[in-house]
Amino acid sequence: MEQNLDRQLLKEEQENKQAATGQTSFTEQEYVNISESSEFKTLSKRKLGFIVPMSILFFVIYFTLPLLSSFTGVLDGKAIGEVTWIWIYSLAIFIMVWTFTIIYVKKAASFDKDAEAINDKAKAGGYK
Repeated sequence: MEQNLDRQLLKEEQENKQAATGQTSFTEQEYVNISESSEFKTLSKRKLGFIVPMSILFFVIYFTLPLLSSFTGVLDGKAIGEVTWIWIYSLAIFIMVWTFTIIYVKKAASFDKDAEAINDKAKAGGYK
């Protein structure tokens, strides 16, 4: 099932790229060969190994705010002058979103380079 999902994702990515650049498409067998290659499997594992932990961390931090503010009084205390901890936590979430975005953009660039290398190898007939 995972291989079918990988194949479908690869095929969709290739079709989107072809639509943008006017390239010719690969055969279904070439898609299968690419999706079964060690390079593609490594790339898929790296992407999953990055996206899943980052998503979990984001949601834990994000949903902690309403949980703490609704069910506890932890964030009700004053932090600086009249500013309560809930405002500090909210600001930290804003900073976290920008930080995660920057990290993702940089990491995605490395994934794109690896995907391009796989694509170039496929165009050269390396997965027949």
